[in-house]
Amino acid sequence: MNHKSLTTTRSMDITERLTRRIVDGVYPEGSKLPTERALAEEFEVARHVVREALKRIEAIGLVRIRQGSGIYVQRLHFFAGLEIFDLLLTHEDGSFNFPFLRDVLEFRGNLIRTIVRLAVENHTDAEAERAEVLARRLTTPGQDNERREAVSAELFELIAHSSQNQVYALLYNSVARIFIKLRRMFDIPLMGPDESRQVLLALMAAYKNRDTEGADLLMQGYVAALDASIRNMAGVAAAE
Repeated sequence: MNHKSLTTTRSMDITERLTRRIVDGVYPEGSKLPTERALAEEFEVARHVVREALKRIEAIGLVRIRQGSGIYVQRLHFFAGLEIFDLLLTHEDGSFNFPFLRDVLEFRGNLIRTIVRLAVENHTDAEAERAEVLARRLTTPGQDNERREAVSAELFELIAHSSQNQVYALLYNSVARIFIKLRRMFDIPLMGPDESRQVLLALMAAYKNRDTEGADLLMQGYVAALDASIRNMAGVAAAE
C-alpha cells in the first residue's frame, strides 16, 4: 500500500471513529472536539491525517470548524443526513439500535411504495420488458444468493430509475445499501416461500399494465413480508 492510500485509510478510520462518538453522544451537541494536535496524539497519526478526517465530518454536517476557535458539534438531527445511516443502525458494541431500525423499516416501506407508484405511471415499454425478465430470473429456484442479490439489485434499481425522479432513486440507493448489509448479516433469503415469488410476479404484471392501485397493494404486502423477516432475525420483536 502506498503512502497516499495508507493516509486515506487512516483518515477514513478516524472519520468513522469520531462520527461514532458524535452519534453516541460522547461529544454532545454544541460541545467542542479536542484539538487537531490532541486527536493526532490520540490516534498516533500526523495532524494532516486528522485534518482530512475532520473536513470529511464537516462535509456531512456533523461538525462546524471555526478557524481560530475550534471544532463544534452540530445538531445531529438537523444537519446530519443519510451518510450516517449505517452508524445509527448499531451501537458501538455492535448491538442493534432497535428504535432506529424500526424507523428505517417504516421509511423504507413508504419510500418503495411511492417509487413503485411513480414507476407504474412513468415507465417505458422497454423498462417493463426488462423488469419482467429480471423478476422471472429472481423467482427461478436453484440460484445461489450472490446471483439472486445481483438480479434483485438490478431489478429494483430499474424500478427506481423508471420512477423518473432522481431524488427518489438516490434515496432508494442509500436505503438499499443498509438492507443488503442486513440480509448478509442475518442470511435472510431474497426469495422466501412460493407465495412471495407469486407476489413479485404479480407485482411486475401490475407494473407492466400500469395498475397503480394493484401494484401498491402488492408492494405493501411484499415489503411487509421482507420486513417481518428482518425484524424477527434482528430480534426487534423480542425487544418490543
